[in-house]
Order: sequence, then C-alpha cells, then structure tokens
Amino acid sequence: MKKVCLFLLISGIILRFIIQFIFPAFNGDEISLGNNIKNSGFVELLYPLDSFQSAPPLYLWIQRFIVQTFPFSFWINIKILSFIFSISGLVLFYVFIKRNKFNPIFLLLFIVLIFNPFIVNNSLTVKQYTIDLTGSICLLVYFQSEKFKKYNWIFFLIWSLMSNIGLFACCGYLIYNLFKSNSFNNFGLFLKFIKNNILTILVPIPYVVYFLWFMKQKGAAELKSYMVQYWSDTFIPLNSSIFKYLIFTIHGLWTSIFNAFEIWGVFMMLLIVPFFIFYRKQSLFKEEILLLFCVVLVHLILNVFQMYPFSDRLYLYIAPFFILILGSSLNTLSGFAIIKKHFQKIYIVISISTLFLYVLYMPSNDNNVYLLYKKLNNLEANQVYVTGKSLETINSFDKFTDNKFTTSKKILLLDTELDKSSYVVSRVSKKLKFNSTSPPESEIQNLIKSNRIKRIDWVNGYYIYEIKNK
Repeated sequence: MKKVCLFLLISGIILRFIIQFIFPAFNGDEISLGNNIKNSGFVELLYPLDSFQSAPPLYLWIQRFIVQTFPFSFWINIKILSFIFSISGLVLFYVFIKRNKFNPIFLLLFIVLIFNPFIVNNSLTVKQYTIDLTGSICLLVYFQSEKFKKYNWIFFLIWSLMSNIGLFACCGYLIYNLFKSNSFNNFGLFLKFIKNNILTILVPIPYVVYFLWFMKQKGAAELKSYMVQYWSDTFIPLNSSIFKYLIFTIHGLWTSIFNAFEIWGVFMMLLIVPFFIFYRKQSLFKEEILLLFCVVLVHLILNVFQMYPFSDRLYLYIAPFFILILGSSLNTLSGFAIIKKHFQKIYIVISISTLFLYVLYMPSNDNNVYLLYKKLNNLEANQVYVTGKSLETINSFDKFTDNKFTTSKKILLLDTELDKSSYVVSRVSKKLKFNSTSPPESEIQNLIKSNRIKRIDWVNGYYIYEIKNK
C-alpha cells in the first residue's frame, strides 16, 4: 500500500504540473484577479480591486511578490503559488496516510483527492481556494500535536490573512476544543479555556480591523452590493424553498467532491450513508471529522445570515471532510459479515472504476484558448470569425499571457454577411456535469436554426463551426 500511495502522489504532482504549466488555461475570474495583481502595487492591492474582484491582503501581496521576483513570464509566475499549495495538500495527506500506517482504506480516498477534476482544477486556479484545501488537510494532520496546540495561532493568523476560510477554521477549532474540554458547563473551566487559548481567540482581530477599514474605501460598497447579488442564490433560505435548496446543494456536493458522472456520484454519496447510521465512538477518523464539521458549521451559520456564500468553488476546502466520512463509512462496511470476505476485491473495483471515470472527464477547464489556437492553426483559412463573447475572453487571455500564445489566423468579429471566412468560433461554458455545456450564444443559435453552420470541432470553452451554403 505504501508504494501504491507514493505512486499516486507522484502521479498527482505530475498531473498538476502538466495542467498548470504545459497546457495553460484560465477562467475569467483568474484573468481579472491576475490583471489586478499585475497592474497594482502593494499598497493599491489593499483597496477594492477592478472588475469586482477581491482577495485577502496577504494572498495578494505574496502573489505580487512572486510576480515581481521570479524571472518567468507573468502567466507562469501567477500560477506558481496555487501549484505549490496544491501539491503541498497532496503531500500533507500522504503524511496523514503514513500516520495511519497506510491503511488500505486510503486507496479510494487518495484517488478522489488526487484525480477528481473538480478538485484538480479548482486547486490550481489563481484564487485562494487551494490554500483552503491545503489548510484543511494541514489542520487534520497536526491539530492533535503538542506544537500545534501551542503555536496554532500563528497558523490561523497566516491562513486568515490569505483566505476567509482561515477565520472559519480558527473559530471551528476553538468550538471543537471547547466541546472536547466540556468547559461550557463550568464557568471556572471556561475562563481557564479562554486564558489558554487567548492568542487563538485574538487571531481574527487583524483581519477584522482591515476589513472595517476596507469597507470605508471608495468602491467597497459597490463591491459588496455586487457580491451579495452574485451569490444571492447560495444563501440558505429560511422559508419553504429550503428543501429545494438542500436538494440542489447536496447534488452539487456529490457531483463536485465525488464524481461528475451522475450515477457514480450518487453511488459514492450513498456509500457515506452507513457512517451516519452506524456511527460510534470508535469510528475511523472520528476526531478529524468532528473538527472539520465545526469548521463547516461556522461557514453555514454565516451563510444563514448572508455573510458568506456556500457554492461550488467554495466546496473545495470541504472535500477532506467528505473524503474522511467516505473512508470511515467504508471501514464500517468492511466489518459486516455479509461483505467482509469480498470487501477487498469490491473496494479495488470501486477505486479503479472511479479513477477511470475521472480520466474520462479530464481536463475540465472551461476557457482553453491555448488549445483553441492550435485547432485554428490547422484550419484551411486565413481568417476566422469569433463571437463577441469569444473575442472578449480571447483578448483577455492574450493580455494576461503577454501574447505568448498566438494563432496565425486573423480574428474577425462575427457579422451577418459571413463572407470573410468559412469558420466561426463560439464561447461555451462547460458545466461540472459530464459533457454538459451552457446554451450556445444567441447569434449562434440563430445560425444553427437557419442551417448556416455546423459544428466540426471543440475545445474546453469553445465550439468551432463551419459555415455552410456559401
């Protein structure tokens, strides 16, 4: 099992390097945030950013430092931090596996963490999501150590200045320890708990002070209004629609964290049910799951008060929580007499099947201009039409990468005559669900209805059409 886990770890690192630096792809948020980092100084990054972008100050400063210091192209520099944190999370989980003596139950868990397309792509994006994932894994690895109990405030202080989830983790950690110490039942013990954890309790103050100052700056009110509206559907409704919301959210969780293939995602979600039915004190990963639950609980409470969204990209840090529940549940199932004899074979089949389905879904980034240019260069035409939305994202990509990647074709904005080229490129956003995309742009829908174009090729984020009846 040790060799298998090491092989999976190395494979995961190589996969992330290839996706991050060999076949670069950027979504709109990455480009918008990256351009703010690219064009702003350290002081400017403390203020509200352009394009309704926001990120904690330390994260922005570290990114700016890397951009200024490293000798590579900007697009490479801006991806280094997320790559480092992404592989660090894998290494830390490998340490966790080692501490658990390479329990065979980790085979499927490690496969999910390493190869799940949702986890891979969101942990490599130019956002702080990967810091949250790695922070969660680091927390479950070290929270019981004496050094962590003494110096955890440093860990939470750094994390909270790099991501808001760090604040939730700090509060969740305190709630977990308060619960474990039974201090809430005795005032004297409660005061002792406060004294012993005073530095951890004070951790949120620097970020809260910064946030209060930030909200008084020009553009902050507009940013807040935009973000509340943008995330409005992610807040838990306190009315009858909560049932619809819960179904939608649970669906999002199983397709994101377990598998985008609907049937297999449901199957893996069902595998965690025994954990809740047969939960007992000696359950595997009991303390780790309880700790991460406290962190998620803080997030959910803030969400109820519409203070922080709960949506797909923010599921990333929750992945270890569900992965450990899956492992604990499978470990419980392995003890049932009816399947105990054949459990190992069944488990290996499930693990290999999951990996196979992940491979089918790779890659899943929805704005791959790099591969689009390669496709266009193979077309027998000097000019290519693109829709307005496609032109906008292509120009943003070119600016972001300093025109490092180009096409030999002249790019033309789509017109109604269709007499300057034989091909049209249309922007299409790929959904998490396998092979599911957003509807075609309106002008493309009209051309399809009039039988003027037919789709001949695609890359993630774009369709290529041939113009007919010329």
